[in-house]
Amino acid sequence: MMLHGLLDSAQGWEAFASSTARPCIAFDLPGFGRSDRVAHPRISAYAADVREVLDALGVESFHVVGHSLGGAIAAALADQLPARVLSVTLLAPAGFGRIHLAEAISIPGIRNVAAAVLPLALANPLVLTVAYTGVVTSRQVPEPEMLRRVMASAFEAVPGARDATQAVVAAGLSKRGFHRRRLAYKGPVRAVWGENDRLVPLSHAEGVRAALPQAKVEYWPRMGHHPQRERPADLAELIERTCSEARTQRRNGTAAA
Repeated sequence: MMLHGLLDSAQGWEAFASSTARPCIAFDLPGFGRSDRVAHPRISAYAADVREVLDALGVESFHVVGHSLGGAIAAALADQLPARVLSVTLLAPAGFGRIHLAEAISIPGIRNVAAAVLPLALANPLVLTVAYTGVVTSRQVPEPEMLRRVMASAFEAVPGARDATQAVVAAGLSKRGFHRRRLAYKGPVRAVWGENDRLVPLSHAEGVRAALPQAKVEYWPRMGHHPQRERPADLAELIERTCSEARTQRRNGTAAA
């Protein structure tokens, strides 16, 4: 199961899903794509919505891959459903510490300005390209299809982005935040950050290790915040390694301590 990040949708996983023989599930998280907004802007509420979908589809066990916002939701699912989650792959996950940029744009006055400016920026191909190349990735130009998709949903995406930002801020400040406790899940975990990530600090890897001591963390050179686009082949190999480790643990009847 693949969970996308902020301002993305299930379509962001199409290239990866088409490159693997594994059955994949990806859907629009609350507030993005064609999904309604989340009832309460907290990571636990997003996870509850994902869980409802899994139950409706009859999915009993699954490997979960989460990018950024989706990484926080993946961790919450693993904590809530440790017996059903086979493995966890986290791609620059939010939810493992404070993100000061998110906190800044959540300040009431700034939040209103950001809400007014964001759709205009997302609808402008030049601004969107510059922002994606300079902030999200490490100088990788977005594909035309991705530009078209983001621009088409520019105005509809703002409420969902605001909810998600509030949820990420709350997770970073919470006394029960992931980085302040050990999660219930004990199975295989791999996490990866790009060395040039400008959105989720690399220092949050320590939060991942605190919450999930069994996690194997990698830092990929010359990569920003979007491995699906920047390093798709390496990402596919990483996910396959994580799934294989889970299979080996099940065969041996062991789990990470």
